[in-house]
Amino acid sequence: MSTQTNQTIRLTMAQAVVKYLQTQYSERDGERRRLIPGMFGIFGHGNVAGLGQALYEYGRDLTYYQPCNEQSMVHTAIGFAKANLRLSTLACTSSIGPGATNMITGAATATINRIPVLLFPSDYYATRHQGPVLQQLEHPISGDVSVNDCFRPVSRFFDRISRPEQLLTSLPEAMRVLTEPVETGAVTLALPQDVQAHAYDYPSHFFEERVWRVERRLPDPQRIREAIALLQQARRPAIIAGGGVHYSQAWRELQDFSESVGAPVGETFGGKGSIGGNPPSRWAGSA
Repeated sequence: MSTQTNQTIRLTMAQAVVKYLQTQYSERDGERRRLIPGMFGIFGHGNVAGLGQALYEYGRDLTYYQPCNEQSMVHTAIGFAKANLRLSTLACTSSIGPGATNMITGAATATINRIPVLLFPSDYYATRHQGPVLQQLEHPISGDVSVNDCFRPVSRFFDRISRPEQLLTSLPEAMRVLTEPVETGAVTLALPQDVQAHAYDYPSHFFEERVWRVERRLPDPQRIREAIALLQQARRPAIIAGGGVHYSQAWRELQDFSESVGAPVGETFGGKGSIGGNPPSRWAGSA
């Protein structure tokens, strides 16, 4: 249940997550799109009665997709983000323990390759009212450590939401990292299963539409001069094209530059398809 006044709306933490994600947009070159249009989820102890219920109650515009494996759903979210030029991605949620750890490899892949994905692994009871719940994975001497701490070194942003009002600062920071080309990668918000059901009077403006602008930052003129000087001195210059060619939609610019300086182009795995033909048809109109 929720009650609303002119200033606040009372929601559980999980309901607030679902409601907030549906009003977030990215924008580049004047084109706006949903930042998080859907969510993968494998539900069990830890998220079925919190985030799962919230999706059912409030997720009308947050499409739910049913996967079969936690690692696969993160890899699928990575592919979705790449196909959308990092301007849109999918959220992923899992149950406690092994379900959460199955997402760690996908998180590392996303962070290493600077691909935005949003992860919601369930976590232990923050109130400690319940005994061990992580399927024999508890730390033997540290009650405040769970397997979700394994996400810390493979995430660009990590937080454990131990109180519902922490969303007010954590969710905006998560969106900022997801839309920052240099910093982006896996964003992990660990959600204790009891706190998912804790209610709070959230400010109504927190759920208003927000657009996160992905800017095209101009290169430093000095760097350009240095690059030109190196090219002028090179006998056989070569270009290595990475995923940034796709994400900046610079296919034609790369082709023109290669032809103008007479330099062959080699492609990294992330840059496959960046030269040697027309851009993918779904991107051609915005190149």
